[in-house]
Amino acid sequence: MLTTHSKHAKKDLEFFKRHEAGLKRQRLDLGGGYHQQNAASVQASYEVALKIAKQKKPHTIRETLVKPCLLKTVKLILGEASEAKMRQLSLSNTTIRRRISDMSEDVKEQVVKEIKASLIFSFQIDESTDVSSCALLLVFVRYIHSGDIKEEFLFCNELDTTTTSDNVMKKLDTFFE
Repeated sequence: MLTTHSKHAKKDLEFFKRHEAGLKRQRLDLGGGYHQQNAASVQASYEVALKIAKQKKPHTIRETLVKPCLLKTVKLILGEASEAKMRQLSLSNTTIRRRISDMSEDVKEQVVKEIKASLIFSFQIDESTDVSSCALLLVFVRYIHSGDIKEEFLFCNELDTTTTSDNVMKKLDTFFE
């Protein structure tokens, strides 16, 4: 059908062979330079997100402080080519939020895995009320992992209806599903 890619309809076979060879030369596999550069950029983005989360700073600090300082420093020390590479580092508000969420989910999965592997564990459950009079369920867990007693904050969820033991147990059950 000539209407799909009409600009290539009259090209000779040699054009398509050259195009195919060019695509094969691009190394986009795991060993290629593109993947290694991209992996380093993603790792750097996670490191920045971790620092922002640990400092309990708003995600927008990267727009006003982190990235501008990073770009200026790299330009002064390593030159404009390195600054251009650093501009590719994704530190948008949504990226930082997603990175922090990913790390949080990973920590949660590790803790749940350790709890499930533990022979003995206990929950400390507390019901509290926030400033808008919503009932909150706070759950802490204590368990044994690798011979050490560990204590972790497990979760905080809003209790939808009442604070009866049935509702509390339903929240615990849904957390471990």
